[in-house]
Amino acid sequence: MTFTVKICGLTFGGNHPPHVMGILNLSPESFYKNSVRDSSSILEAAQKMIDDGATMLDIGARSTSPWADSISVEEEKNRLFSALKELSGNISVPISIDTMYADAAEGALNRGADIINDISSLKADVRMGKVIADHDACAILMATQKVPGDPLGMDAVMSSLSNAVSHAEQIGIDPQKIILDPAIGHWTPEKTAEYDFDVINRFEKFKVFEMPILVAVSRKSFLNSVVNKPAEERMVSSLVAASIAAYKGGHIIRTHDVSETADAVKVIYAIKNQKEFV
Repeated sequence: MTFTVKICGLTFGGNHPPHVMGILNLSPESFYKNSVRDSSSILEAAQKMIDDGATMLDIGARSTSPWADSISVEEEKNRLFSALKELSGNISVPISIDTMYADAAEGALNRGADIINDISSLKADVRMGKVIADHDACAILMATQKVPGDPLGMDAVMSSLSNAVSHAEQIGIDPQKIILDPAIGHWTPEKTAEYDFDVINRFEKFKVFEMPILVAVSRKSFLNSVVNKPAEERMVSSLVAASIAAYKGGHIIRTHDVSETADAVKVIYAIKNQKEFV
């Protein structure tokens, strides 16, 4: 089962290689401190990611970890809008905004953002879906039942993504502009690493949606269950997990480590498109 779709000028599916999405982190509360930037250095960081092979950028101003310190929506907006002031019109790739709040999303879309990456799948803020639809924007929807990332097991992940797509279409979001995220990571206390490894192992099941699938595993804590290393030392394990998921059908790898991931994508593409030799 194959499909091809163009979102924000980028082509996904078919015989096209996975895209690399660079993470621009504006949140000092993040679990991975080395990734944090501020508005004064974000343009330089963004351009380096693009030079290293990123074809998309994802900007987050609030840590999405359930265990991180919370900030106000106003603080999130201040961080995002300052960054977008530096980036808008100065970079050549689509900008995704990692937020669950409609005010932040609306302001970002009005300031040049192209995609809203909502880990709550439009559930945290009732206005979010309308904001995305009214702007005819692209949306990344993560597997969520009640709270972000709570589905346990592949069946629950598939069901929640199916429900997310149906809901998004009902409120006017263009299905040709939806990207799906299977919610890999330790999002809830009940979600152990085994669930995530199983999802990666069966990643090809997401082909049924005929939509781009996001691989978001970069330096996440579920990897610690096997490598027993802090986030600063989880690049290699991240690359392995992301490469397997991408080989099995993932279309976008969201990463802190753009250059290394871009190299991995080249190898994945070469292997998948290798002609048979007798």
